[in-house]
Amino acid sequence: MYELRDTIVAVSSPSCDKRVIIRITGPDTVETCKQIFISPITTNKSGILCGRAAVDDELSIDAQLYLFFAPHSYTGEDIAEIHIDTNAAVTEVLLDGLLGRGLRMAGPGEFTARAYLNGKIDLAQAEAVNEIIVSSNAFQLDAAEKLLSGRLSETTAKVRSAIVDCLSLIEAGLDFSGEDIEPESGAEVIERLLGVKGQLEELLSGCIRYESVIDLPAVGIAGAPNAGKSSLLNKLLGKERSIVSHRRKTTRDVLSAAYSLAHCRCVLFDCAGLMIRPDDVLDELAQLAAVEALRNSAVVVFCIDISKADFSEDISIFRMLKTEDRSQKAEGRTSVLCSPLSAMIAVATKCDLVSEGVLPSRLAELNELFGGKLLAISSKTGDGLEVLRETIDRKILELESGFAASKTAGTPFSESVESSVALTARHKQAVTEAIENIGESIVELKVGNDEVAAMMLRAAHQAVSGIESAAGGHIDEQILEQIFSRFCIGK
Repeated sequence: MYELRDTIVAVSSPSCDKRVIIRITGPDTVETCKQIFISPITTNKSGILCGRAAVDDELSIDAQLYLFFAPHSYTGEDIAEIHIDTNAAVTEVLLDGLLGRGLRMAGPGEFTARAYLNGKIDLAQAEAVNEIIVSSNAFQLDAAEKLLSGRLSETTAKVRSAIVDCLSLIEAGLDFSGEDIEPESGAEVIERLLGVKGQLEELLSGCIRYESVIDLPAVGIAGAPNAGKSSLLNKLLGKERSIVSHRRKTTRDVLSAAYSLAHCRCVLFDCAGLMIRPDDVLDELAQLAAVEALRNSAVVVFCIDISKADFSEDISIFRMLKTEDRSQKAEGRTSVLCSPLSAMIAVATKCDLVSEGVLPSRLAELNELFGGKLLAISSKTGDGLEVLRETIDRKILELESGFAASKTAGTPFSESVESSVALTARHKQAVTEAIENIGESIVELKVGNDEVAAMMLRAAHQAVSGIESAAGGHIDEQILEQIFSRFCIGK
């Protein structure tokens, strides 16, 4: 799979960066650098060399060379990083020249794979490198950094040790059943196993999810026509992204833009006003586009014009958004549904059009009509928009992290998430398998089948061991390829 005798090379910096970083590792690293750098290289200690690198026979450019010698490097081998300020064409020529000197282009994640294979990091830490790269918010990054620091490995090491202790007690009872000794009772072993099982369940329930967040989460601004959706979008973005008019139905298409919140980024979109019965074909097409966008949204901001007198249309649309009925049509009307995972935020817009004396009673009326507390906002004055931003930010993080409100009751959300460790799909599968095996072991112990219980505990130990290394069981090459194939080239 990975040939450690090769010297590999790759561009490790993003393509959009002006500074290009070319990374090299392997047995011929230093010798290759000596061949392309015009300035002499000191190899007796790690350091930085500023000089000229030969791109080809006719061109040389300013470059900085960073050398890290084995075994005190990221991969455990000699590593060189060549930093240059240049364009893509020069980079390609320099890279071709390195490949012509016998180096091989690195595969996805091969630098991190070498760090794992050379014993510099365990498998869970290797996966953390990729999670840091793809993190889309501050809490994901924090959880991935905990994974890289070995937080998951510490937990699994304690679990493995506890499983071994329980297994030794069970097998002692089996091996010395005829001896004059009193092994620990089955009830005491079961109590220990319940504690181990609880640790794993807590780890699983309190993890940050990554696989469910591949793209930026979508936040849809919905509501009846002329509810202030376009004005809200423009105010949040700080620019005129959507046409604003007092006329109804001015927005026909779905308008979107990237938006940065305190802890994450999202895509805000404004769509056509929702109607119970579209008036014509254009309205019908606009409704279909809005429905599709809302179905794929993580959060829906439902706008209600607080200055209007009749809220019957808004109530009907709001109920459709909240319903779980997925029938495409009911009584001749389009069913407007968002994803079951969507979080709904109801806001009272145009609060600047209501006098200060009337506003509290009007808000109380809307709260009763819509069965919850609405956020009072004004796109004209900006009142309430900061609270709305914080609410959207929190809702997205709740959905991405997998935290239910019941799990964070009484604990600040940020503290709950920041205490979490990142788990990939592979980790979660291994933890789930261990929980099931421990559960079955407990069942067998209760009925006196100690041999079967011991077998299930061995399976649980192997599952947990596979999270971080091949120490507890063989990690198949196909699994390693699958793990590192998700990485960027040069990482």
